[in-house]
Amino acid sequence: MLRVRNIGEADRIVTLYTAQKGKIRAAARGARRIRNRLLSPTQVFTHGRYLVFPGKELHTLSQAEIINSYQDFRDDLEKMAYASYICELLDTFTEEELPSVELYALLLAAFSLGAQGRFPLAARAFEVRLMQESGYAPQLHHCLGCGCAMTGNLLFTAEGGVVCTQCAPQYQDALPLSNGTWELLKRLTEWDVARLGILHPTPAALGELERLMRKYIDFRLDYPLKSLAFLETVRAMPAQKTDRSRSD
Repeated sequence: MLRVRNIGEADRIVTLYTAQKGKIRAAARGARRIRNRLLSPTQVFTHGRYLVFPGKELHTLSQAEIINSYQDFRDDLEKMAYASYICELLDTFTEEELPSVELYALLLAAFSLGAQGRFPLAARAFEVRLMQESGYAPQLHHCLGCGCAMTGNLLFTAEGGVVCTQCAPQYQDALPLSNGTWELLKRLTEWDVARLGILHPTPAALGELERLMRKYIDFRLDYPLKSLAFLETVRAMPAQKTDRSRSD
């Protein structure tokens, strides 16, 4: 469940990402009523099985069964912010009803990592693989400028990947890329998503990759992501204030 919008007194318009149909929008009639069976399954981030009847412009959600509610994502502000960012990224870079089994598996893998308390890795993995599946895979093995094979001492540019030091002046946005983060990028690009959980990169590598991917993604966006500003605000808050399930 990528996005939920309340309409009228009791209805919802939901955006789902499915293995069979890709991204779809559907009306959930009466889903906000307390006794309605669609109330819980139409909470944002919920993973479930959904029975959807097709419509011309908007489908109709009829039945639903929860597989994983991811309630803890909604209870903790930082987890909510990370999950919202991942969902908005997927929503932004995909068209409706263009299925991708790879993206569906990637979303599940990212949420699984997030549920283990590893959202920083989940977000970086999701960014890298989403760009790859969307046709924006960065060049990581050869210089964008001269085509030479890269062995180290390299820089990263938002235009498309790595460049050597000789070609770097041609790219105003080129930033240094450490060997450790370069290796992490290659693993995130090449490994099966089911294996990403065995990675344990350093906080420094994750921080460097976050800065690089921020520029890489921004280069391909027409507008800033709302969830990113929310995530940055939440991360700046004291840790004890991010858990919404706690009482004062």
